[in-house]
Amino acid sequence: MKEFKDKYGSLLHEQEVDNGLLSFTVIPERGMDVGEICFKGKRVSWDKGREYLIHPENVDLRKEGWDKGFYCAVSSVGPEVFGTPDEVRTVHGTGAYSICDYKDVEVNTKGDITEVTGTFNIKGYDKDPVYKKQVKVFTAANSHFLVREEVITNLTDERVPNDYGYHIQMCGRSFMENGGKYLLPVRPDRMLLRDSAPKENDPKDIYPYDQDFDPIRCYQYIPEQVKGLEMVADIKPCLKMMGDDKQPFTVECIVNADKTGLVFIVRPLAEFSRSLLAKRNVEDTMYAIEPCNTRPNSIRQKEIDGELRWLEPHESSVSHIAIGYTEDKVQINHLIQLIRDSY
Repeated sequence: MKEFKDKYGSLLHEQEVDNGLLSFTVIPERGMDVGEICFKGKRVSWDKGREYLIHPENVDLRKEGWDKGFYCAVSSVGPEVFGTPDEVRTVHGTGAYSICDYKDVEVNTKGDITEVTGTFNIKGYDKDPVYKKQVKVFTAANSHFLVREEVITNLTDERVPNDYGYHIQMCGRSFMENGGKYLLPVRPDRMLLRDSAPKENDPKDIYPYDQDFDPIRCYQYIPEQVKGLEMVADIKPCLKMMGDDKQPFTVECIVNADKTGLVFIVRPLAEFSRSLLAKRNVEDTMYAIEPCNTRPNSIRQKEIDGELRWLEPHESSVSHIAIGYTEDKVQINHLIQLIRDSY
C-alpha cells in the first residue's frame, strides 16, 4: 500500500498488485477503482498525469462535472444512474467518488489467486446511505488479465434504481501512440452517435496521439454475443473466474495500428447488455469503452422504456468484468475474426 497526496494536499492510497506479468493499482478513496494497469512494466491504461488523481472531498460534482478527478483505468459509474443527469443525479453517479477506508482493505492470496477487497457505502445524494458496495479485484499468477467483482446492496426499505457500469480507459501511449481500432461486436451502422456531434468516416477509428480529435464523440450500441472465447488462451481462464463460463459473453477490444498489442474487455451479457463508446483526443487522449446495464438515457426514459433495473429493499446484485492485454499475434488475429463473425 502506497500513499499519495493530491494537488490539494489530501491523502490517497494505492494498493499495488503484481502477478508477475500484469500489475495494477486499486485506489480505496476512489471507490476501489483500478488506477492504472501495466503489462511487463509498460503502462497500457490511460496516460493521464498524476495531477488528475484527486480525492473525492475536493470534487463538487454539481459545479465541476463528472470528469474532475477522472484518472483511473477502470472507474465505476452509478449505481444511481448511468448516462443523463437530472435535478437529483449527476451524469456518472457517485460510485467513483465514494470512499473506502484504506485500513479496511484486505489483500489475500489463495493458491495462485491474489485478491483485493473493500466494502463501503456509496456517497449518494442524501444524508443517509442508500447503497453499500463490496468490491473484489483479483488476478491469477502470470495471467494476462484482472477480474473485478461488485456486489451492490440496497440499504433501504424502498425500491431503488440499480444503474451501474464502468468507464474503462485502456489506451496508453506505450502501445497506442500511432492510433489503431476499436474491435467491437456491432455493425458500425448500429452505433448511435449521441449529442449531435459531427459524424466521422468510421466510428471505430482511433487516431494517433498527435492528431487532435474534438469535440467528444459518444456512441451507444448493443454488443452481440461473441462465441468461441474459450478457444482464446489468454481469455479462457477469465471466463471461469467470472462464474458460469457457459453463459453468453461478449468482448470489446482496442488494437494498435500494427496489431502487436490488444486490450480486451470481457463480461457476461446478462450483467452488462449495453455499451457506450467515448472518443476525444485533446490533452488527455480519451478512448473509452463503457459497459453498462442500460442505455445511457435519463432515469425517467429508462423507466418508460421498461429498461431500468431495480434493487428491492435490502436486495443485492452481483456483476463481473475482466480487463486484460495480450501481445500474442495469433490470439490477436483470432479475436479479430471472432468479433467480425459476431455481427
